[in-house]
Amino acid sequence: MEKIFGWGSPNQRYRADSSKDGEQPRAPRNEGVDSRAMVIAGNELSSTTNAARGSGSGTNTGYGDDGRYESDYRAKYKELERKERESRRRYEQQLAEKDRRLQDMKSRQQAIAQEDRKAREALNSEVQRLKSELHWTRGQLSRHSQENMIYKDEIRRAETQNEETKRRLEEKANELKGAQAFLKHANMLSGADVISLVDRLNSEVYQGAASMVDTFEFEGTSRRMDDAAWKRAMGATSKTIGGELTRALIAQRGRDKDDYDPILVQYALQTCLIFCCFKICISWAPEEENSQFLRSVYSEIQKKEDQVVAGRWRALTRAHIRETRNPDTETKQIIHELRAVLIVAGCSDKELSTEFEKDLLEITTFAIRVQTAIGESITSMDLEPYILPPGIPFDASLMEEEGGGQAQGKKTVGSIGLGVAQLVNGDRTILVKAKVLLDSAL
Repeated sequence: MEKIFGWGSPNQRYRADSSKDGEQPRAPRNEGVDSRAMVIAGNELSSTTNAARGSGSGTNTGYGDDGRYESDYRAKYKELERKERESRRRYEQQLAEKDRRLQDMKSRQQAIAQEDRKAREALNSEVQRLKSELHWTRGQLSRHSQENMIYKDEIRRAETQNEETKRRLEEKANELKGAQAFLKHANMLSGADVISLVDRLNSEVYQGAASMVDTFEFEGTSRRMDDAAWKRAMGATSKTIGGELTRALIAQRGRDKDDYDPILVQYALQTCLIFCCFKICISWAPEEENSQFLRSVYSEIQKKEDQVVAGRWRALTRAHIRETRNPDTETKQIIHELRAVLIVAGCSDKELSTEFEKDLLEITTFAIRVQTAIGESITSMDLEPYILPPGIPFDASLMEEEGGGQAQGKKTVGSIGLGVAQLVNGDRTILVKAKVLLDSAL
């Protein structure tokens, strides 16, 4: 019956159908739900056929029943073929889609691989370039380091040369400064300025002596002291105020208080102050020995050098020595000399160190200002302060009398005012006359 109705196995029918279409027969694919459905349908068809066969053996139903069964079978078979074709079509579509996706994935993978290869090549190229640049940079750095060392050596040599040049310039500048100091002609003060300072100093001395004599109490012979202290006071006053004025004070010492003449003590104090100020004004140094030495050196320079050189040497020397002077020390020396005068005059000296120390310090300061003015501020000429010794005849060209009376034929007792003389090329000009006390005033 299989031969009559053209039945056969599904494989045979598949090969026959394939041959009809002119295609090469190919093995059926045993996969998926559709293949299993074909097997199940074939089994069902076989069962139906077998049942028909069994019934025909007992009862002869005729050919018509077999034709009906064959028609059902063919219909089911066509349906199965249709489903198989549909399943194959869907499967091939899925397979084609998977192939397409696989090709896309391969294409993308190839593109990614190509991009990765290009990126690696670019990265390797960049690495090589950076290595090359690094090598070049290291070379440049090495060269620059060597150049830097060379420059540092050159800078050190230049700095050394610069220091040496600066040192030489400083030496030359100091030499030039010293030369300019010696060649400088300008005076810092004029003669009129010095005259004003001297007049102010004389006025301060006069006022100080007048204030002191009004304060000190006259004790006369009631003031007791040992012989040694008396002799020291006598020796000191003989140097500061002179012998004649000292004797006049001693003579007054033995008088009563009613016969006490304070003006004589004022003259003595004034003379002592002027003498002390004169010593300050002419001194070159605080110590008398050093002052005498410098004065003698300056005298030799004056003989051999021009006034400009000698004057600048004097100014520079005194300017440096001035820093060693101490006004307080000078003031204490003045107080010591005044105390000797008060002892000889028979006056109390207790207030001398307490009430008048400040006034005496101002007098000392003025004396130092005069000393600085004539010693440092004027170099084109020499200015000399002077006082006159006791016992010389009155000379109107050098001195003026206290009180302005008749002075001809009289002698000096002491100087109560400082004088100033100007010396230029050996010529002497009096700028301020010294004020003197004559013997007629005693």
